[in-house]
Amino acid sequence: MQNMNHKFPANTAIAEKQILNAITSSLSQYISETDPYILFNGLLETLLTITQSEYGFIGEVFYDAQKHPYIKSYATTNISWSQATEQLYNENKRKGMIFSKISTLYGSVLKTGQLVIANQPSTDPRSGGLPTGHPPLNTFMGIPFYGAGELLGMVGLANRKNGYDEILAESLKPFLISCGNLIQAYRNNIKHQQVEKELSKYKDRLVELNAAIVLGYSYEFSSSPPQLTKNGQAVFLTRKELLLLEILSTTPDQTIPYTLLEKHIWKDIIVGESSLRSLLRHLRKKIPELTIKTVSGHGYMLITETPLSQKSHKDTT
Repeated sequence: MQNMNHKFPANTAIAEKQILNAITSSLSQYISETDPYILFNGLLETLLTITQSEYGFIGEVFYDAQKHPYIKSYATTNISWSQATEQLYNENKRKGMIFSKISTLYGSVLKTGQLVIANQPSTDPRSGGLPTGHPPLNTFMGIPFYGAGELLGMVGLANRKNGYDEILAESLKPFLISCGNLIQAYRNNIKHQQVEKELSKYKDRLVELNAAIVLGYSYEFSSSPPQLTKNGQAVFLTRKELLLLEILSTTPDQTIPYTLLEKHIWKDIIVGESSLRSLLRHLRKKIPELTIKTVSGHGYMLITETPLSQKSHKDTT
């Protein structure tokens, strides 16, 4: 059980300094540490101290298959009250505790996306009650935080002696912005890792395909070095057009996501979708017999068909 006695700072200036120090420390830590458990636990301890709260959590908002929101906490005070809850906490504290009950005070934050303050939780109609043995919940504040207009997560705090108010919530804005930035950065890291993993598969596939890939209409694509030929004659393509055709040819008749295509073509440069669309438009003009289909909202697909069926195929981009 963690120590739940937190002294409130002597004045607001000290509190603001503690917030800024915690933010600076977490952002600096993020450069070398991407484990959200480590990142957010330091932030939670500081938050409990400056708000004089006994316990709380910081979590990210996710949605299940039915589009119902739930929280995966990255930092949660250990308030276990039995051997079973202690075991549950220890098993899930690093991978994240899941909070999914909507008919609760924290659930009201998820449903409304708004600040929730309950200084008398036992009689608050939004409260869903407490499990048997749960430590007392005397006061509660749930604060959502956003990024790019999207609800990213929330902070839940409990048992501030004199209760919570909107002024206190407003003073925590820099803290909440930091939480949102960290979660967005963490999401981008995960996405980047997934793209790198998928791209590695395509590159391995290219290595396996030593022989030229037959695309139809007398077109053949060779990967070492990248070259497109028709009837044995080279077709001039720019380096980026070759890179685009290379990854599309690797797995024909399968949708290649925009993110993978962009990563393969532009490496470490971030470009917009318009750059990819423009590149594809130029490529289509140079190989008009072949069909590269746009799968709206997902990516592009090189269609392998017989010449007869290709003649009747119309791309609906």
